[in-house]
Amino acid sequence: MGSLIEYFKKETAKNVLEKAITHAQKVQQCVKELDNGIKALLKDKDWSKAHDIFLNVDAIEGEADDLRREIQKDISKGELNPSVRADLSHLIKRLDDVANCANGVARRIDTIPQTFWDQSSEESLNYVIDMMDTTVECSDYLDKIVIDLLGKRNKVKEYARKINSLEHHVDVLNIKLRRSLQQKDYNVNQFTVFTVGMTMNIIEAISDAIEVVADYIMVLLTSSNVL
Repeated sequence: MGSLIEYFKKETAKNVLEKAITHAQKVQQCVKELDNGIKALLKDKDWSKAHDIFLNVDAIEGEADDLRREIQKDISKGELNPSVRADLSHLIKRLDDVANCANGVARRIDTIPQTFWDQSSEESLNYVIDMMDTTVECSDYLDKIVIDLLGKRNKVKEYARKINSLEHHVDVLNIKLRRSLQQKDYNVNQFTVFTVGMTMNIIEAISDAIEVVADYIMVLLTSSNVL
């Protein structure tokens, strides 16, 4: 795996590196736009604005997909060691999983009827907002760890620890949210309850996916004896 680090140092890798950084930033943008949509939904109670933002998450995720395909095409053309090609492909795929999770939340939360949120307690709504705030902070470190991996690689370990800590905090908030939701009697159909539960699972999965990226980067660097 260490050969991927050597590949990053080559001038011929510049085009792929620039696209990889742009891809990471696009993934981060997906998470932040989802956060904007959830705040429009739960804080501003502006259902129309939230719907438009959720549609934009889908558009941004599509742009991230296009970049992923470009990178895959670039590395398939180059004369790369098979292990380098595999390592880079795995890294890009793990980044793409973050955007997929964010878009998965946007698509599902947009189908939950307004009546569910109207019946939800302020405590429950605040837990959802806090989960997203923490997830956005986690995505900030995702951007940083990828840029550092492709650059000097002197803060990767620090950023990975931050991501691990934030991911754990999201897990704790998710448990508190579930307890809070069960303290209310909702007058909604069972499919709405199922959709809400699935949506909360995927919100939690965003930070999980970010942690997977950080863990994979740590494996790459440890195997190349950089850390």
